Order: sequence, then structure tokens, then C-alpha cells
Amino acid sequence: MENTLTLPYPLTRQIIQRAGGNPFFIEEVVRSLFDQGALVRREGRLEITEKIAKIPIPNTINDVVMARIDRLEEETRNLVKVASVIGRSFFYRILSDVVSDTEDLPGKLSFLSEIQLFQTQERMGEREFVFKHALAQEAVYESILPPKRRELHLMVAHSIEKIFKESLHEFYGMLAYHYSRGENLDKTEEFLIKAGEAALKSSASNEALHYYLEALALYKTKAGQDSNPDKVAMLEKNIAIALYNKGQFQDSVEYFEKALNVYWGHLPQHRITTLLKLISAFFHLLVALYIPALKFKKAPRNSDIDVVDLFYKKCKALGIVKPERFLIESLYIYKDITQFELSTFHTALEIFVGVSALFSYTGLSFTLSRKILKSAEKLFQKDDVKVRIIYDFLQTMHHYLEGHWDKINAYDSELVNKNLDIGEMYFASQYLYYHGCLDLYRGAIDRTKAIVRKLTDITEIYEYDFSLLLKYMINTKLLLECRKLPDALKEAEEAIKFTQKDEFRITLIDLYSSKARIQILMGNFEEAEISIRLADEIGSEMRDAPIKRSTFFRCELEFFIRRLEQSMRTGNKSAMVENRTRAFKSSRVLLKHTRKAAQHRTEAYKLRGVYYWLVDKQNKAVKWWSKAIHEGERLGANLELARTYFEVGKRLRESKSDYEGLNGIPAEEYLEKGRILFQKMDLQWDLDELNQFVSWQ
Repeated sequence: MENTLTLPYPLTRQIIQRAGGNPFFIEEVVRSLFDQGALVRREGRLEITEKIAKIPIPNTINDVVMARIDRLEEETRNLVKVASVIGRSFFYRILSDVVSDTEDLPGKLSFLSEIQLFQTQERMGEREFVFKHALAQEAVYESILPPKRRELHLMVAHSIEKIFKESLHEFYGMLAYHYSRGENLDKTEEFLIKAGEAALKSSASNEALHYYLEALALYKTKAGQDSNPDKVAMLEKNIAIALYNKGQFQDSVEYFEKALNVYWGHLPQHRITTLLKLISAFFHLLVALYIPALKFKKAPRNSDIDVVDLFYKKCKALGIVKPERFLIESLYIYKDITQFELSTFHTALEIFVGVSALFSYTGLSFTLSRKILKSAEKLFQKDDVKVRIIYDFLQTMHHYLEGHWDKINAYDSELVNKNLDIGEMYFASQYLYYHGCLDLYRGAIDRTKAIVRKLTDITEIYEYDFSLLLKYMINTKLLLECRKLPDALKEAEEAIKFTQKDEFRITLIDLYSSKARIQILMGNFEEAEISIRLADEIGSEMRDAPIKRSTFFRCELEFFIRRLEQSMRTGNKSAMVENRTRAFKSSRVLLKHTRKAAQHRTEAYKLRGVYYWLVDKQNKAVKWWSKAIHEGERLGANLELARTYFEVGKRLRESKSDYEGLNGIPAEEYLEKGRILFQKMDLQWDLDELNQFVSWQ
């Protein structure tokens, strides 16, 4: 207690009132009291002097800071002002060059550090000073008259160019800032563009986007009606690439289109013109696949390479945000790239193999998809990791959708990491997603969890929105299929909130369908009905691939089957008729989609069997269950197969059953088959359901 120092109460109250909860204000007031001799240290103790009664307390933090600065001698005060123009932190060599006439600069900086206005550190091999508080730097900066500020900013910029001319690329952003504040617009534009280029090369997409947007706005302001279309297109191209690299595909498409209107030309807008161009493109596709000797002869120019790469990125973005336009525009570019010799034109080769997705993902033709993949395999080098991951991803997707899961190559973590090292996140993320789906439905739960973690890491390290979207989608499925229902619902809701962005809106079909299934399993049928309606509304707005639609109709069918069972228990005949009709319709549409997307084929057959069982057509039910078991075993779809075993065993044990077994296997054995798989996959929810059923028998 003997070291306690108590300020006069009126002074203490005044300081607290004016601080408004800002500890920096209080800290600076106390330093000011020391500076003015109102507080002193004597023999290791703090003492209050008689000057305390005459010390006015400033009203604001700016007043506190400037009161301290104004008490400095003039040359030191000017030094602090120059430092504030350089920034919150500043290199000693820059400051010393701008204030070259200042006497004893080291001594003055040492003093400013002693009074705790500055701190010192080492960075980039340079001695650097930092304003201890950002508010102090801002207050000093704002005290400088605008004309003097402009002059000092230009002096700082010239100093940076002179001192760091050998490593100027590290200071492009700083130079753009100082020239901007110095109102040298030409130099500002020059260094904004250079800073954007450097940021793009280093995968700093946020910074690149900022610099290029600033450069474009500045150039349009300067040039007005006389702007050069090529220069505007160059800036818009780089803005598009930065947005694309961030996974912001909707916005990137807008800028890609603006740039390509200059580099490529306007695409046809009239329906008839578009149709004719599509027919021509498809003809060239068939020629390239079946008479390749007539194609692939021309050596690309640098301008060809640049424009094709730009169009390709646009098409990849369209594949996420507008699949119907992806189909059309990919065929446009496919026609043009088949004239080039592909083995030396990597982007064209990527496009060539990528067109297989037009036919596999949309379900148009697995035959053409297979033909493209086979043709492309001969053209790329096995050590080209980028083309390899594209090929492996597309081949994985083809086999996954067609239903040849045994032909899919094992997941290659090294290939993923090599692509991430070169900044190829788009295909690496999709490669991860499809392998995650495969592992999930084959029952490799731990491998799916590892892929969720990998997508999370990519999101955090690269700030890549697309990876986050895929992480949400696969993790929602994972939690749902493992019946971690509260966690699954939370993940689905977070994902839906994230995908309200235009670029990912189409995935809401999948996410609302998953959310509805979670709600069905939780017994929340009214909420599930709302989610189904929302998914259906999204689906009616935009055409989506069979894999997405099959997820929706699987959910809808399960909903109407549950409703049908309820209406049968309550004896509500009108509800029975309605639910029976709607379940049959959903079942029929689901089966149609699963022919083009095998992901839920086993489940579709099983649910079709459940429908027929409920409407008392047991012979048809067991035929569909037999198909479900055969397909599940063929695919190795252990997750849905296990639940099919359980469903079959459970139904055959019902008193109304005319069957004791299926395919020569009794009901009890199907229950045991289900139990073994549930235990193997650690599906405790399903095990509890099975055990509860057996205990009731």
C-alpha cells in the first residue's frame, strides 16, 4: 500500500470522463503529466508535484497527442510529422533521406522511443520504427496542412524509388499509396498496376483485386471518354482473374465477359444464331474425336494462348454458377481449340479433356465423355501434375456418375498437394469433393472426414470461397449420413447462409434437400416440407445436373413415403391417396435421374421397394429390393447397402409379409448383414435402431 499513488479526485474523475473507456487516452494523459513535471520519480517512487493543479486535461485523444507533440522542440516535432506521413511504421533509411537536414537524427529517434512514442524493430534486414499507437500516427498526420502532406508524400515516394530500386517490387503498393496521396495520378496508376501484377503472381488475390479495381477507377477518371479499350480490357481481365482465384465466380464472369468482348468478340445473343453456332461446334467436336487427322495442326500464338486461357477460366466459373451457359460456351471454345496442336498447348489440352464433363455431369452421353477421356489420355505428360489432376478428377466424376466405382483411381494426396503448391485450387478442390463423396457412400467414413479437414485447410490458407462451399456440402452429407442430426442441421444452415451469394445459389437445391432429410429424420415434417418447397423453387428457376436433382427427388420420395405411412396408421384415406400418388411420381422421376447419376441409385431402388410394400404389392417390392442389393453390392455402396439390408430384414419380419426371405436369404440374415456393416462403419444411430427393432420382436 505504501507505493500507491492517488491523484486528486476531481482530476481523476475528469480523466475518466473524457477517456470514454479508451485506455490509450488515459495512458497518454499520464505521459503528459510526466512530460510537464506534474508527476515525477524520486528514489524509485512516484510523486505528485504542485504543477498538478495547473495542468488542463485535453478533451479528445487528438488533443492529448498533439499537446505532447507541441511540447517537443521544433526539429523533433517536424521529424514526427514526416514519420506520420510515411505510415504507422517506417524504415530508418527512408526517414533519414527525407529529413536529411535534421541534426542528430539517431539521438532524436532514441528520445522519441524513450518517451514511448515510437518502438523499434528489424524487418527485411532494415531498422524500422513503429508508432506505438495507430491513433498517435493518425492524429499527427491529420495535423499537417494538405499542401504540405502532398509534398511530403511525393518526397517519400521519390526516396523509396531511390533507396530500394533493386527490390522495388516489394514497395509497389506503398508507392501507389504515396503517389496517390501526393496527387501524381500517372505514377499512382503505374504502381497500382505493378502492385496488382505482383500480388497476382504471389497468389495474394485480395490485394490484387484491390489494386486493379483502384487502377481501373483511376484510369477511367483520367481518360474519360478517350479511354483505350485494350487498356480497360487488360485491367478488367486481371480483376476477373483475381475474383476467380478467390472463388468469387459470379463477379468474375462479369469481368471476364467485358475483357473477352475486346479480345475475342461478342458472343451471339439471338437464339437462332446461338443454335447454329452450337450445331457447328458439335460437328467440330465429332470430327475431332472420330477423324482427329483433320484437326490439331496449328501452332498457337501467344495471343491465342492468352485469350483461350481467359475463356477457359470464364467457362470454369460458369460451370459453378450457370451450368446451362457453361455447356454452350464450352462448346464454342472447343470448336476453336481443336485447330491447335494440343501437346504443346496446355490450356487447350485442359479444355479438350474438360469437355468430357459436358457429357458426364449433365448425363447427355457417357459414351462421348468416355471417348474424350480416352483421346486425351494419349496427349498429356504423366509428370504434368495440373493436367493429371484435371484428368483424374474428370475420370473420377465420369465413373462415379456412370456407376463404375471400382474403376476409380485411389485418392492421391501428393497430387493434390502439388497442385495446391502451384495455386491450382479449382480442380484440386473438386477432386477432393468427389473422392469424399465416393468414400462416404462406400462407407469409408474416416477418409471422408480427412477430406473435410483438407478442404477446411485450403479455405483457411488460400481464402478460397469455392473450397469452403465444397467443405460445407460434403460435411453436411457426412454428418447427415452418420446421423449426427443436430450437427448436420447446424452445418446445413450455415452452408445455406453462405450460399445465398449469387455465384453459389444453384447449390441450394442440394443443401435444402439435405436439410429436409435431416428434418425428416428428426421428425420435423412441417419444417421438412418448407425445405423441400424451397429446393423445388430453386430447381424450377435453373436447370441443374441429374446428380443434384436425384438428391432432391430422393429426399422428396422419402418425405412422401413417411407421410404415406402416417396416413395409413391414422386411416386418413384422402391423405393416403395424395401421398401414394406423389410418392409414385417422385419415385419414377428419381429412377430416371439415377440412370445418369449413380450416387443414390441403391437408395432409389430401396425406396421404390418400400413404396410397393406399403401399397401392398409385395412381389414388386421384393424385385426392387433385389435390384437395390445387387446394385449396392456391385457399386460397393456400403452406406446405402447396409440400410437396405436392414430395411429388407425389417419388412420381411412384418406379420403381413408373404416372404420369409429374399434371394434364398432369410430376414434374420439380412438384419445381421446390416448389423455387421453398421458396426464396421461405426454408425451407432443405425445400430441403436436395429437393436431396438430386434428387441421388439
